[in-house]
Amino acid sequence: SVSGSMELSFAGFGDENLEPAPPLGFNITFKCPEGMVFDHDWLAVPFVMMTCMELGEFDQPDWDIYDCVNPTTTECYDCTTTTTTTTEPPPPTTLPPDQVLYPRTTDYHWDRFDQNATDEEVIGNWKAKPDGKGQGPLGFGTAIKFKTGECLYDVDWMKRDEDLGLWYDPCMWNPMNCTEGVSFSVWEKMSFGDDVFEGGKGAKRYLMSTGGDFNSVQGRAWPGFAIYHEGLDIVALVSTGEKVWVLRVSGQLYNNTWTEIGVRFSLPMLTNPDLAFEGVGGLEKMGGLEMFINLEKVGHTIVPDSTARGSTIWTAEQRLTHNGRPRGKPVMMFGCHQNSELQEFGEFVGFAGTDESPALIDEVAIWRRALPNSQLNYFYGGFSPDVENIDEDQFSAMMQGVDVNDPGQAKAAQEVLEAMLLGPPTTVPPFPTRTADPLAKKSTTEWYTQDTTTDAVPTSTTLGKINSRDGKRKSILSRQDIMSGMLRTEAARDGQDPELVQDRFSLAYVAAALISSDPENVEGWETVDDWTTEEGASRTVRELEDYMLAWVGSVNISAERIDDPHWRTTYFDPNEDAMRYATAGNDMVMNVDKIPLRPIRDAGEIRMKYPDYDGWEWADAKMLWNNPRDNFTVPTGMFENIEGCNDNPVTILTAVYNGLTYTAPKRKNPVNIHSRKFRIDTKVISAKVKLNADPMLGENMNVDHCRPDPVYMKDNPIKLTFYHNEVAKTKRTLLWHSDEYWEGLEVRHCVWWNDRFGINGAWDDHGCKIIATDDARTDCECHNFGNYAVLAELLEEPESLRVAQWIMITKWVGIIIGTILLTFFAVLVFVSVIVGEMFHQIRMWCCISYMIANIIMLLTDTSLCYDRHENIALSMALVYFYQAAIVWNTCETHATFKGVTSGLINGRTSIYHPFAWGIPLLTIGFLMIVDGETLGTHPLCFISWERPVIQRWFILTSFSFVLTIIFTVIVIVNIMKVQSHNKDTVMYLKDQVKGMIATSIGMMVLWCYGTIGYFSYMKTNDMDVINMMPMFQILNGWFGVFMFLFLGLWSRRFRLGVNNKAEEERKKRESGKAYETEESPRTAETSPMTSRPTSPKGSIHSGAEDEDGAPTSRPGSGASQAAGSRPASGTSQPASSRPGSGASQPADSRPGSGASQPVGSRPGSGTSQVAGSRPASRPPSADAIPEEPEETPVEPVDAE
Repeated sequence: SVSGSMELSFAGFGDENLEPAPPLGFNITFKCPEGMVFDHDWLAVPFVMMTCMELGEFDQPDWDIYDCVNPTTTECYDCTTTTTTTTEPPPPTTLPPDQVLYPRTTDYHWDRFDQNATDEEVIGNWKAKPDGKGQGPLGFGTAIKFKTGECLYDVDWMKRDEDLGLWYDPCMWNPMNCTEGVSFSVWEKMSFGDDVFEGGKGAKRYLMSTGGDFNSVQGRAWPGFAIYHEGLDIVALVSTGEKVWVLRVSGQLYNNTWTEIGVRFSLPMLTNPDLAFEGVGGLEKMGGLEMFINLEKVGHTIVPDSTARGSTIWTAEQRLTHNGRPRGKPVMMFGCHQNSELQEFGEFVGFAGTDESPALIDEVAIWRRALPNSQLNYFYGGFSPDVENIDEDQFSAMMQGVDVNDPGQAKAAQEVLEAMLLGPPTTVPPFPTRTADPLAKKSTTEWYTQDTTTDAVPTSTTLGKINSRDGKRKSILSRQDIMSGMLRTEAARDGQDPELVQDRFSLAYVAAALISSDPENVEGWETVDDWTTEEGASRTVRELEDYMLAWVGSVNISAERIDDPHWRTTYFDPNEDAMRYATAGNDMVMNVDKIPLRPIRDAGEIRMKYPDYDGWEWADAKMLWNNPRDNFTVPTGMFENIEGCNDNPVTILTAVYNGLTYTAPKRKNPVNIHSRKFRIDTKVISAKVKLNADPMLGENMNVDHCRPDPVYMKDNPIKLTFYHNEVAKTKRTLLWHSDEYWEGLEVRHCVWWNDRFGINGAWDDHGCKIIATDDARTDCECHNFGNYAVLAELLEEPESLRVAQWIMITKWVGIIIGTILLTFFAVLVFVSVIVGEMFHQIRMWCCISYMIANIIMLLTDTSLCYDRHENIALSMALVYFYQAAIVWNTCETHATFKGVTSGLINGRTSIYHPFAWGIPLLTIGFLMIVDGETLGTHPLCFISWERPVIQRWFILTSFSFVLTIIFTVIVIVNIMKVQSHNKDTVMYLKDQVKGMIATSIGMMVLWCYGTIGYFSYMKTNDMDVINMMPMFQILNGWFGVFMFLFLGLWSRRFRLGVNNKAEEERKKRESGKAYETEESPRTAETSPMTSRPTSPKGSIHSGAEDEDGAPTSRPGSGASQAAGSRPASGTSQPASSRPGSGASQPADSRPGSGASQPVGSRPGSGTSQVAGSRPASRPPSADAIPEEPEETPVEPVDAE
């Protein structure tokens, strides 16, 4: 029986089987009428549920907020009457991989949780060592490994909002404050047991949490967000306290595989539900909660979750803080979860790992915005899962987080690098390789459930062929930088266990791919050669060899296993105390041995021979390589004379590179290797040594001073035998004028790569020498350890030496003007009595020779030089006339020398003709005999393109300049004491010396050995000199004008001749008839005797007198002179005067002709001459320039 008061709490119609007292947990549901919704939340399911509680009462909802209404509204969603044009946004810019790394893009990033967590923030027994960490995704270093009851949390992570002046971050405080949305990401590597497939939700396993949680039955929610596993589901949660969004995705489990989970959230925009009908794009515009697995969108929800009563409005609880107070610090948890209610009891739940199924978590990142689709790759933080198509930039970005000193990380990086350079690996890498189909579209339930997926986001770019030179250079240099980051030796310390370091050695195989003869490699390294600031492939070779020397040298060759007397490794034999490593890669075979040298030398083995072609590493090379027969020997006593070094083990690296022949830098020492065009004609052989510390002392022993003894190495060099890639002779004997001159080899050199030469090293023949060479092989000796090869200089076809057009025009104008002026000079000398003496005749022939040479030079500017036969004809004519002009100039200096020192001033022109025309002819004959094979090869028709040939011509020409200098110096010293009694002669000699010296200097500047012409025509492609050709073209083109000025207008006699001819022409025009030219008083006074042959009627009568009554002829006596005598004065002459008297000549006077001769006339003609007269002019009808007979000096006698 029941006694007491009773309160009615329910009255209604129930099921016929309903007991009067409803059971505990009984639910009563109130629904809105069909078609109606709650007025405060149209998208909520329109029902209210009450539950029977333990006290026998139903929980009471707040009935005031539940009003059922028809879903109609007067709100205008789009009331604009004007048409707006929507423009497509520009495609997003793809940032380079290094710009999408987590530190660059995130607002919050945890890469090492253990560094953020204090001891108080460590839950369970987690410790970093020995098993608290694991290998993270490639590029992200180590990850945290959690087992049963282990997790970490951080309370000092939230930043201040400097823009708003707040001490906290509103978005991190509560997601409802994230006006631009929020995104967060985590990497996981979970182990799942069989229980996950048994059905049911199972226990939650949290990856990350800020305390976000909910209780749907009670309708309570805690602000924050979280990612966790629950059975087969991956769940993302965002709670504002009043609203909760939960997104569950099934079937996305990756057992023991690194997986990235990214979440994007923005407060839903529900004011325009029509966007939902626009498909995926419309749904994304509405916002909500989205999940991405490895950048593939797998779920999306817009509508917030409802409480158990069906309401989307939750009761907000206090958010989780470090001390449980409202203004406490927010908490970030890794591997577990707690809300503010659990905090009261100090309880953590949802541990991620167990002892049987540990969980690895890494790289938690938060962005205070909803990442747009163009930035979804930020979730990866620079990581690329598609190892088959990873590029250099992506790998470089990933490598920034790799610690290559850590064996695990180094191995993982090597696998990816091997896949990038050599193709995909044969084993499964420790990261996801699943690539989403970019065309795949998925849908789950109807649209109103809001669980849909979008198009997959591409995560990698297929590598296409790079065509631009800049692109190829960037690609190969990026790969080189990556390889440099891998070839690190900081952790290579002496005394390491052979088994622990063997994994390091396989990197040599990967590095070899970078210097192989693959066409893309060859093209890439060729573009690098254009940049002198880059070292090129030699850098990778050096780093690879240093890496192998360091790691093989770090092995303790005294290691042994006491419990296993037969223990040995693949490359280490404790019975021999030797580590012998061998590997073969693309176009490379390498052997690295760490051995004690003392036993070898004690056994009498002075030299060690390499390579061993019977070794397994040569199996493929002997089939694929061309003529693998190269061999070499290395001495063993390089440390014998160095104190403290002789008894230590030594690491010897030997390698043969088949691809480096084509990828090595194209730099060389220009001192002995002259040609710009060359090639490596053999495989590249490497031999290097490194002395190691005693294995018993390890790093405590200093061996830095142990270097190979240079004196010993000079007496005991490395001896190498190379077999040429192409069997060919050097300096081939060619047919005359063969068009194959520019093909083939010029000379071979034994070279080694000298790192210290120049900025980035070069092939250097200093330190190596050729012992023997033939068409097929070359024997070398080198006394430096390094990389060796045979370098072949190729016959280099010259590039065009044509200068700029304005220079050509300037030269042509100068030659044309010079030709006109020199022609005028030659004609005047030929016809003028005054200018036609010996010195100007020599100048005339000099000018004619230079003028002809310059005219020939004009022809060399045409296409005639292209033909070998025409080239040699023009070049020989050119050098003939230039040398003739130079010799004529030397003849003038000699004639002047004779005039100054001996008084010989006339009648010697014919003596110089054989020298002036014969010496150039002899020079050409000499060149034909000695260098006939190479003549006619200069692009500007100048002898030959071979340097020795041009040098020989300039040396022969310079002999003339040596004589010119000698004669000129003597003339200058003696010019003040000319050996002549004629004042006029002395005056003219002094006058013409100026022009002679100026012309000689000009010719020397242009044509002497080592001057402008020498370097203009010389092959200077390997010499550090400026291009002299433009200056030479201008100066030489205008030198004809300079010669006219120096030899013509600067000469007083030439100016008198010009004036005299002008006066004659004037008188002829005035008289209108021909007349005999009379010598002016000035001419009679100033002109020395020309001693020309007399014309039949060319004498001048002596009756002419000056105003003083003196005859205009030379002074003589008033009486007639004896027959054949020279004129004499009326009085006795001084002792220095020519003999004569006023009386008749003595018996020893010059004999006359058969007939009587007028007094004072020279013997020769039958016509008498007046005493003291001279011939008036040269015969007008003479074809050649007449010359006087040579004067013979007469010893002066005293007058009687």
